This record gives sequence, structure tokens and C-alpha cells, in this order.
Amino acid sequence: MSTTMHRLQISLPEWQADFLAAQAERDGVSMAEVVRRLVQREADSARQPAATASASIWEIAGIAEDPGPLLQDVPISENPELYLTAPPRSSRRRH
Repeated sequence: MSTTMHRLQISLPEWQADFLAAQAERDGVSMAEVVRRLVQREADSARQPAATASASIWEIAGIAEDPGPLLQDVPISENPELYLTAPPRSSRRRH
């Protein structure tokens, strides 16, 4: 597969240039290759369907246990309307 390269000149803050240089040294590649890899990773991430991102929430679903009924003997996960419509509790004592 032949890839046409386009020359690009960019200006970076010093800390970013230092990061690129250090990363290139660690990986044994040029700074340009580090930039290409970063751009490729971002491009791959942008192409993933939105469902993939939301699927991660299902990985943590169910990791906590509900200690029991919380309001009117119903856990919030089964009937959140009870918590949205519950009357406010007064912290004042009535005399």
C-alpha cells in the first residue's frame, strides 16, 4: 500500500515538543512518527460507533449491591418516581 505523505509545519508549546522528543526517544522513532501515531489513534477512536462508548457503562452495571428497600419498600432502581415525588422531610421540630 502506497501512502502519499504531506509535509506539515506546526508550532508547539515547549512542553509538547519536549513530550514528542521524549516519546520518540523511548519508542525509537522520529517525532513525526509519534505525531502520525497520535493522529491515527484519534482517527480510529473517532470512527468507532457511539454504541461502543455507551457499552462501557454496562461493564460496571451491577457491581454494587442494593442493601434493601429504601422508600415504600421499593429500591430506587425499580421506581425512581418515588424519590422524585417524595414529600420533603422537615428538619424542624414541631411544638
